[in-house]
Amino acid sequence: SDEATIISGTKLAKQVLKEVQRDVESWISCGNKRPHLTVVLVGDNPASHIYVRNKIKAAAAVGISSEIILRPNDISQEELLDLTAKLNKDSAVSGLLVQLPLP
Repeated sequence: SDEATIISGTKLAKQVLKEVQRDVESWISCGNKRPHLTVVLVGDNPASHIYVRNKIKAAAAVGISSEIILRPNDISQEELLDLTAKLNKDSAVSGLLVQLPLP
């Protein structure tokens, strides 16, 4: 068919959020721990702060706990790699996001 289908992005996004929320609650009701997102945010990039804040809000909306670890612009690569290695080994962390761009 040559006819276009109109899709409501807002309606679809709400539907996806509801599905994820149901999946999270089902996961927890089966005896699993609540998923937890840890975000590492380096520096003061305003766009990165907005992006991370929106990720934290979205996680909360579907029942995922989260935290932000702020680090200064001058963190060394070694310190950042050590931090990510530590978080990767932390059983409380289900997902890890190192926000780009890095300074």
